[in-house]
Parts: sequence; structure tokens; C-alpha cells
Amino acid sequence: MLKMFLATLFLCNFALAQAPKKDLTSAEGNLMKAEALRLWQKRDVQESLEESLSKFEQALAADPENIELLTYLARGYFTLAELHLDNKDLKMKNFEKAIEYGERGMSTNPEFKKRAKDDIKGAIEKLTDREVPLTFWTAASRGKWAKLNGVMSSLKYKDQIVSMIKKVESLRPNFYHGAVPRYWGGFYAVAPRIAGGDMKKSKKNFQKAMEMAPEYLGTKVLFAELYCVEEDDKKEFKKQLQEVIAAPNGPVEITPENILEKRKAEKLLNNIDDIF
Repeated sequence: MLKMFLATLFLCNFALAQAPKKDLTSAEGNLMKAEALRLWQKRDVQESLEESLSKFEQALAADPENIELLTYLARGYFTLAELHLDNKDLKMKNFEKAIEYGERGMSTNPEFKKRAKDDIKGAIEKLTDREVPLTFWTAASRGKWAKLNGVMSSLKYKDQIVSMIKKVESLRPNFYHGAVPRYWGGFYAVAPRIAGGDMKKSKKNFQKAMEMAPEYLGTKVLFAELYCVEEDDKKEFKKQLQEVIAAPNGPVEITPENILEKRKAEKLLNNIDDIF
């Protein structure tokens, strides 16, 4: 009798586990989004960011082409990979998620979607101001992923990434606290000369980004990490990072990012003798 009861219980649980999950209603999706946004405010805490992304994904299930949700997911997974994680494999996995959501968002533009498979450059030209954030976070994530994956990947995706950043620059040159000149500053610092590397252009673009958005501490951190290291300028490296640590956290919309950049600056300073 006991065996029969346990067998019946197992079969009932198995049937429940296999039952299809009920799709979220629009109202339930909105509740998930509200909770995701609440958690997003504390994205400087890894657990809060991860929970926020999970809620955004659940909200997306109720509205799969919602460009706002897709943008949060692309940016959020970029932030998780870039500013929270240290493990290479985990970083790459989360950059891949950022790329996936970014490309899904760009594909809500029918002209982009129609051309993307056979003519990615032509597809990028069809992107509009509506897709600017998605375009930037996708390009940034692809660049970071490719760098981790090796030089051949960087060369493979270089033209595509450059086309995407140029598109952002043409549509919204002031996007996200100097993101475009900050990106070019990094690009010219790390690219080999044969692929367009140029330290003078790097410094000029980093300075432009700092002037454009002095409140965004990530520019100074990237300048130190890429330009100063490449130029073997230990004194300037130290100066820039000390300024970041001493700076205020900035406006509320980027306070979490600035908190994370301060942590990164401290980590870089702690490793200064290994870097130089």
C-alpha cells in the first residue's frame, strides 16, 4: 500500500513539473517590471542586479518585443560582466547574453531584421535613434567578448563593431555620458597600428569624453587602464585612479556605476606594481 501511495505521489509531481507554465498576463508583466526597476536601483550590488535581470526576463515573457525591457537586459548583462565578474568564462557568458538581448532589440526594427543575416553593415545603416542604446550596448559587449576570446575574434568583428559605434555617433553623439568618445579612446589605445591603433587619437577622445561628462568616473578608469598602461605612465595612472576614488558618487542615475568604478579603481591601484 505504501509503495502504491509513493508511486502515485511521484507520478503526480512529475505531471505537474511537465505541465506548461502559464504565460504572464500584461498586468503580471508590469508588476515584474516594477520589481525589476526597484532592484535595478541597487545594481552596484551583484545579487540585486542578478535578481533585477531575472525579473526583467520574466516581464519580457509577457511582452517579447518590448524595446525598453530588452535595453535594460542588454545594458544589465554588460554591467554584470564588466563591473562585477572576474571569471573569464562567466564574463564571456554574460557578454553573450547582452549581445543576444541587444540583437533581439535591434531586430524589432523590421529593416534591420530583413538585412541582418546577409548584409550586417547595410542592416546597421537602417537603425534609428530608437535603437541607439541597444546598438551601443551590443557593440560594447561584442567588443569585450571578442577581446576575451582572442585576437582572431577581435579582427572578425572589428568592422561590425566600428559600424555600430559610428551609427550611434551619427544619431546621438552625446549618448550615455560620453560613451562614444570613451569607446574611441579605448579602441585607439588597444588596436594594433595595422588595425587603426593611434595613441594620440586615444588621448584626444578620452579627454573629449571627460570634458563631455566629468561626472562619469568610468572614463578616467578606462583611461588609466588602457591609455596609461599602454604608454607606461605609472604616475598618471595613479593620479587618475586616486581622483576617481576621491570623487563624489555623482548624479543618482549613474551612482551605482560610479560606485563600481571606484571599486575597480581601488583594485587597479592595489595591483599597480604588477601592472607596471
